[in-house]
Amino acid sequence: MEIEYKNSVKDISKGIYKMGNVISRFESPFLVARDDAGFYCLVDLSNGRIFTPRCAGLDILAEDYGSVGDKLVKAKLIVDYGLVGDEEDEDTK
Repeated sequence: MEIEYKNSVKDISKGIYKMGNVISRFESPFLVARDDAGFYCLVDLSNGRIFTPRCAGLDILAEDYGSVGDKLVKAKLIVDYGLVGDEEDEDTK
């Protein structure tokens, strides 16, 4: 997995914690995510782990787990994966 940062957009504000936003915290990228049950959390994109407990709302996530150093960034996530048992073949389409 490779994270390609674009330019910083804005410093932390009320609108930074929206589902799908990528936040830079101490040079690490975090995705604002929601699970199937409707709970929100931050996912650390550098290792794919859930960073915060599940919160009932975005306001709770921002209030309890927000940081002054958070910045909203544009990021391009490139995921290279393979299925178990598959051989990599660049000629196969």
